[in-house]
Amino acid sequence: MTFIRAKEIPPRSGNWYDYEVETIHKGNKVIQRHIRYIGKSSLRPSRSTASGRGLPSPVSTSPALPVSPEPTRITKMKTPAKQIASAMCMYYNGQSLDGIQQQFRQDYDVDMSESNYWNWVKRFTKEAIRQSKDFKPEVGDTWIADETYMKLGDKTVYFWDIICPRTNYLLASHVSFSRGGREAKVLMKLASQRAGKTPKVVITDKLRSYIVGIEDAFGADTKHVQGGPFKTLSSGKSTAEIERFHKTLEQRTKVFEKFKDIASIKLLTGGWLINYNFFKQNEGCGNVPPAQSASKVVPFKDWNDVVIPEGTPDMDYTVRLYRRKSVKKGKPVFDATLTPMIGNEQAKVKDVEHT
Repeated sequence: MTFIRAKEIPPRSGNWYDYEVETIHKGNKVIQRHIRYIGKSSLRPSRSTASGRGLPSPVSTSPALPVSPEPTRITKMKTPAKQIASAMCMYYNGQSLDGIQQQFRQDYDVDMSESNYWNWVKRFTKEAIRQSKDFKPEVGDTWIADETYMKLGDKTVYFWDIICPRTNYLLASHVSFSRGGREAKVLMKLASQRAGKTPKVVITDKLRSYIVGIEDAFGADTKHVQGGPFKTLSSGKSTAEIERFHKTLEQRTKVFEKFKDIASIKLLTGGWLINYNFFKQNEGCGNVPPAQSASKVVPFKDWNDVVIPEGTPDMDYTVRLYRRKSVKKGKPVFDATLTPMIGNEQAKVKDVEHT
């Protein structure tokens, strides 16, 4: 006969988990063998009904009783992968580590230190950067660059960003302690590597560093247009796209203010870039993420695809956009269908990207 037995882990924590166990009789001995882990317990046994070891009395169940499958877990980690993915999504949507800690207590009855969540953020941000390193968005030939800053102790940290206004895709972000021409050149090189091409026009504000940076990076192949924070001098084109983008980064800055080292800030900047491009709905793209509006193939659809058990192959998805028929007025709103690609299809796409 099999039983469902609840166990409190850790002891006296109030967190109970169900296990299916089997009773085996060997002579005068009765041995209970664990068959499998089921999940969080709904029994909530009290100490008065528990056995002397703090365990509840077994509840008999039929061997044919259907049990929910065990959640997908990462090697050497007790937390299910979906919960880790939820934490990543919360963090990069602006929730602080202590806020995530409180949410997990409420939703999953799990009490862990903030360092656990921070370790997840570091580990899976690096994994997301790795999985997306070869991605090439289909962006336009005009890019807009701008910079903002925050205080880090007695130093000023500058965030350089460059975006494609046609697709709202954030091509690159760069973090530095200075605003010189060398830093502007680094930004341009990063954007060019991501796009796989050189822009025809780069629009910036009047910071002189861009003159040197764009000239050194692209030479005469790219026209540099300087203007104010919202309009350029010659064309009248607006840089409001990146100004609105900077407003979306206000939550990023608030979270970053807690950190005192530039290495962590650089890592998180890469994570914000991925969350903004691949997972965050963008009104300018019809309420789909910029990567889905700027490419026919994307490397992942959400943080669940990043937080996968070791040994599971990375999955690419083909993207098909459909205009939402219920929205008949105003700017079009799109829905995206992402279809997983199988081995040979992924190989063909990667061959095309490398040629």
